[in-house]
Amino acid sequence: MNYELLFDAAAGKTVALAIIGVAGFNHSLFYYAARSDRLSIRVLCGRNVHKCVAAYRALGIAEERIAVCESYAAGMKAYQAGLFLVFGDALLAMRMPFDVVIEGTGKPEAAAAHVLAAIENGKHVVMVTKESDSVAGPLFARKAREKGVVYSLAEGDQPSLLIGLYTWARTAGLTVLSIGKASEYDFIYDPKTGSICVNGQEIAVPDFDAVWALGEDCRATLARRSQMLSAVRQRAIPDLTEMGIVLNHLEGFAPDVPAFYCPIARAVEIPDLMCAERDGGIFADNGRIDVVNLLRREDEQSLCGGVYVVVACDDEATWRVLKEKGVPVSRNGKTALVYYPAHYLGFEAIFSILSCALLGMPTSTRHPRPRYDVVARVTAPLRRGTVFAAQGHHHEIAGLEGILLPAEPIAGNRQLPFYLADGAQLKCDVRPGQLLTADMLEIPGDPLLWRLRREQDALFFTCEFEGARAPNFP
Repeated sequence: MNYELLFDAAAGKTVALAIIGVAGFNHSLFYYAARSDRLSIRVLCGRNVHKCVAAYRALGIAEERIAVCESYAAGMKAYQAGLFLVFGDALLAMRMPFDVVIEGTGKPEAAAAHVLAAIENGKHVVMVTKESDSVAGPLFARKAREKGVVYSLAEGDQPSLLIGLYTWARTAGLTVLSIGKASEYDFIYDPKTGSICVNGQEIAVPDFDAVWALGEDCRATLARRSQMLSAVRQRAIPDLTEMGIVLNHLEGFAPDVPAFYCPIARAVEIPDLMCAERDGGIFADNGRIDVVNLLRREDEQSLCGGVYVVVACDDEATWRVLKEKGVPVSRNGKTALVYYPAHYLGFEAIFSILSCALLGMPTSTRHPRPRYDVVARVTAPLRRGTVFAAQGHHHEIAGLEGILLPAEPIAGNRQLPFYLADGAQLKCDVRPGQLLTADMLEIPGDPLLWRLRREQDALFFTCEFEGARAPNFP
């Protein structure tokens, strides 16, 4: 694909961009988008306006060309004067005359407010904050369509990349058996020291040579690897959240188990493992989604955060040639791995911005549906009065873990989307293993994300709470 030709239909148009949050994912977007002659970063939003000003200054923009704006009138005057705008109030910034906003705060409630304000003001939205999308993404997309704008997941993050890889494979005529991603951190084995390093943590595994190869009993090998590395976390809420979002964009896939298998596996083993049992894999059937903890030596290709599809080798001659060219094929020759080995964060998000503004298309799908939720399950005894808060780099909530279950209306009091717990307080004691439900929580005020989720439930479900859930996808 020639990307310059792809966007040539709108040659000469410069897309005006607003960015909410200048750290993390958005840092690389800001730095590289500033180099593009197709983009102009006219608006930066952040709680710390000094950081936003410093970000502009780091690009060589003179201080007199940067305007910190605290009112609509001041913002419009500065915008029309060709200045670069900084807002501490992102909701106010959404009234400026730019084309696309990228939301990357990682704050569930704030992100929901920003997206809704952007859509209501006729802006295209590229969404990085998966915590909000996992709760009400299909509703955001619906509201955007009604306003004649585009709501898209961000290229450079795994959900959009996996959707892209899957649709690439389908368009190429391949039969896709399973899809998924690698976890954020590789499991790097050093056979000389008999240790494995994961995200800076080194674990002694002196007998690991015995399980380096899958052997005849794949499940036993995976179980032994997992047990030997039990001191290392093998599941993470961001992975489940991202794959739950993918399930809302792609029909025909489901987790084999609600918490995923998350096997510790080498890249060449993925086609052996991530397929149906009848083909030698670990799944009850095909059409599954999961996460792999990539096992490798230091001198081998990383796959941390990359995405993959496992496809059927349904033409022997084709796959014999591809195997000779280095494509990983299963030992029995029935399946193969097609993968994208990295996610390049913000500078790939540029493609989503241009696609929304110039082509009128998301880099995810147009009509996501609430098919699955990452729901909150209690992991430790918790007392009445416990306040939940999403914290840290991975936005985890102490005392809770996520599992993937078919989506249901929250009013049914059977399960609760994980990030609706953020900021809520327990009204009762709960035991490990219980699913958190709406009636267990005291909700401070009237949070927007809760209201949006109820609106989404009313739009997409016929709510017969005493019986089975009844999807009513428009």
